[in-house]
Amino acid sequence: MIKYLISCLLIIQIFSCKQIEDDKISIKINNSVQKIEEKISNIKKDNNNIKNIDNNSNETIYYYIGEQYFIEGVKYLPQEDYNYSEIGLATFYGKELHNTKTVNNDINKVTELLGRHKTLPLPSMVKITNLDNGLSLNIKIIDRHNDNSTLVQVSRKVAQLLGFYKDKIATVKIEILSDSSKQWKKVTTSLNEPEFDKTISSAPTEIVSISNIDDNDLKLKSQKIIDLEPIEINYNEVKEYELFLKIYNFDNYNTIKNLINSLDDSFNYTSEKNGSNYDLILGPIDKKQLNNLVSYFISKGYKETEILLN
Repeated sequence: MIKYLISCLLIIQIFSCKQIEDDKISIKINNSVQKIEEKISNIKKDNNNIKNIDNNSNETIYYYIGEQYFIEGVKYLPQEDYNYSEIGLATFYGKELHNTKTVNNDINKVTELLGRHKTLPLPSMVKITNLDNGLSLNIKIIDRHNDNSTLVQVSRKVAQLLGFYKDKIATVKIEILSDSSKQWKKVTTSLNEPEFDKTISSAPTEIVSISNIDDNDLKLKSQKIIDLEPIEINYNEVKEYELFLKIYNFDNYNTIKNLINSLDDSFNYTSEKNGSNYDLILGPIDKKQLNNLVSYFISKGYKETEILLN
């Protein structure tokens, strides 16, 4: 009887242990399944995110002019002007704008010959000349900028090539390249036509055989070849000049005197009668001072300023 009871207890224990092990295995399996499902769910989310990124990155560059707009109360009217030529200050942008999207779906690159302008069509091609050293090159305008003081913002590479990277600011002349700008308009306009992505099937071609391939040619197949477009930098005659700042529409001469006296530095100035108002001309002044003065007078409510060269 005792042997029988012992045998029963052993059998019960064995089955009990087996049940416990089965439960543990079941729990482990359920946990593993849950983890796998979570991973699959995360993978699906990641794939959706990648698809969204790809969809955004496939947005087409388009031709953009835009409506009039204001920067700190100063009005700007973008327009096509194939006779455009203007002198002003240039600054540059760095890594803070690298790989950021422009208003017309282009991409800012600090390593390419690019610029940002307040009124020219996007894209446009311009010749930019550094009046301090005579260096000039052609760049593509691809974006707007929001600095009243400067005429154009260029990429870091342009600033380096034109020799004002260390100074951070330069006096420049911007001249639109009408033929190149019109070509860019045609290209970007055609990119957005409904039939643009429809192509004809490949035309039949004659069979061409190539023999006597040099070993060096074979090696080129395994090499990554980067075709760099040459950069043409021109040199123009440097002329001596002085910078002046003209500020329009003061109510009276006393207002001009009070504002001049409130400045930290002393400047030479003259005033001109303009109808019932007065205009103020400051100078000659340094380009860095000029940059600050434009912002100063705009903050005082004098939105219309002009940079003059003499």
